[in-house]
Amino acid sequence: MRIATTLIGLENILKEESKGKVIYPGRVVFSKGKLKSALLIYDYITSFHFKNEDDIYNNLKKIDFKINKDFRVDCSRIGNHNFSSQDICMKSGEIIYNKKNKVNLTNPRTIIYFDIIDDFCIIGKNPENIGKKDYKIRINNDSLNACLAYSLLKISKFNKNKLLIDVFCSDGTLLIEAALLGGKKLYGFTQDIKNASINSKIAKVKINLSNKSLDWLDTLFKKNSVDLIISKAIYPSKTKKFEYVDKIIKELFHRANYILKKNGSIFLASPKTELLEKYAKIYKFKIKEELKVLMGSQELKVLSFKK
Repeated sequence: MRIATTLIGLENILKEESKGKVIYPGRVVFSKGKLKSALLIYDYITSFHFKNEDDIYNNLKKIDFKINKDFRVDCSRIGNHNFSSQDICMKSGEIIYNKKNKVNLTNPRTIIYFDIIDDFCIIGKNPENIGKKDYKIRINNDSLNACLAYSLLKISKFNKNKLLIDVFCSDGTLLIEAALLGGKKLYGFTQDIKNASINSKIAKVKINLSNKSLDWLDTLFKKNSVDLIISKAIYPSKTKKFEYVDKIIKELFHRANYILKKNGSIFLASPKTELLEKYAKIYKFKIKEELKVLMGSQELKVLSFKK
């Protein structure tokens, strides 16, 4: 068995793709296959709930490890604990070493992996970081996670025949993922198209980029011609004033009302959705779906809107 990890909130997308079973939020057990909605994949050894740090080591001592030549321990941890990931690596490494296994911290044949979420621990080995995309050479501060980008495309039922616009395309991740799925009618808007342009060339895909403002949308696209608008929306922050964001979000829904097909949809992800909901209501868009996704310590809401 293998474990695939994803962002907490996207496990059902991963479950569907892998034909596996959700064993914990963000964690799916499966047998085989290449997965696009996963962040990490590793071989499953065991899993358990724990009350304290000692519980983890007591469970570890019960395992008869089959180490290929040498090993090291890695640990990923989500939640509040009275121990660190480094504590787990050092103390569990000592336990495995005492079972007459050789340590190699730089280039081991075997990596023992501790995946800890709150009071749940999965122990596996040899993790593969498949969420890291080779094409993401140039990254913006507001970059969209590739795993989330792929999941948004699946949730929206995107296919290669649909016309898709990413109105805040940043470094182009969503559009590149759509192109890798066969999409041809892909359009992105961002103030600086350089990073998205470089990344798309590395990915060897064609996307159409523009640095025009959103009030050009109904000039560039015919009435009722767009199938999908999907994006990680901007929101008020230290770097983006409320008045600026308010104006942009208003413009987005105003123009979307004209260019979207009657059965078209908008999917927007943001940690702050008040302005999205405000202008959706003003321009008579209805919220059809809501999904919460955990990005580290930040919770994103994904809202879908229909005319």
